[in-house]
Amino acid sequence: MRFRLFAFACAVAVLPTTVGAFFAGCSNNVIVPPGDTGGGGSGGNQPTSSSKSTGSGKDGGKDAFPDYTEPVCPTKPPPIQDYQCDPYHQGNGDCQPNEGCYIYVQYPSDPCGQETYGALCLMAGPGQQGDPCQGAQSCGAGLACVVTGSGTQCVQLCPLTGPSGCPSGLVCEPIDVEGFGGCL
Repeated sequence: MRFRLFAFACAVAVLPTTVGAFFAGCSNNVIVPPGDTGGGGSGGNQPTSSSKSTGSGKDGGKDAFPDYTEPVCPTKPPPIQDYQCDPYHQGNGDCQPNEGCYIYVQYPSDPCGQETYGALCLMAGPGQQGDPCQGAQSCGAGLACVVTGSGTQCVQLCPLTGPSGCPSGLVCEPIDVEGFGGCL
């Protein structure tokens, strides 16, 4: 078996054009057939080999996908704010017992619409810092359910300016709700 493999390797070394043409689909080289100019340059009608696919002269280039046109929106006013409670001061009387004040963002359905940022009272969940969650109510009061590099988890809310109050080893990073941070 080793002899056959060795003989094949020698044949490949001796006959590179034959084997190269046979295995052209297995490499990153493209053989341009005679008569195809390859979409650029000069050099007659000889077959050429290049590491670039040239095809009929039309390649994807820098902008291979159809152009995206950003919708033209009038000057957008600031986001709508609807804070029914203070998420940084849980238990201050804004919410009923066993409830927590949870932040949210509501994205518009219209591309030129405004986001709504706010907070509202909901039943407090059992989740603590770092626990997996499936929504705001999976987390305890003063926490938010955030998608992180370690999965979706409960994170303690923190102000983006001043002392963060984050547990040791965690830093206050901005989250989706404008003006709020989470201890990550």
